[in-house]
Amino acid sequence: MQKKLGIALLVLTVVGLSVSKGFLSAWAASKPTLVVFTANWCASCREVVPITRDIASQNNLSITEIDVDSATAPKQAEGLGLSMPHDEPPQVFLVNKGRASLIYNGKAYKFGYQDAARSMILQNLQGSL
Repeated sequence: MQKKLGIALLVLTVVGLSVSKGFLSAWAASKPTLVVFTANWCASCREVVPITRDIASQNNLSITEIDVDSATAPKQAEGLGLSMPHDEPPQVFLVNKGRASLIYNGKAYKFGYQDAARSMILQNLQGSL
């Protein structure tokens, strides 16, 4: 009985640790993450954000989308080692091993040219991993 209770307590402790902020932060920091600064009003974002989601999925990357109009955006960015970008969205950064690299600046986006945006993001991603 005591052995079963001890195992149950160990499992609960591990589960508790796995959902703690520190554990999740350490796990997220160990996996390369695409950080996409976006906004609801941004037409370019509506075309670029799905591309970044697809690229993250295909390349086993985490993805974090930050709405630049949100009151919590600066704190979210700071938590990832970034500051708010000065240019309008979309802005895509790769955070990898504590280093952040801008891999796509939305100023370069031309409507309807999703393939060109995908190609640029992939090219810059390969140079940053």
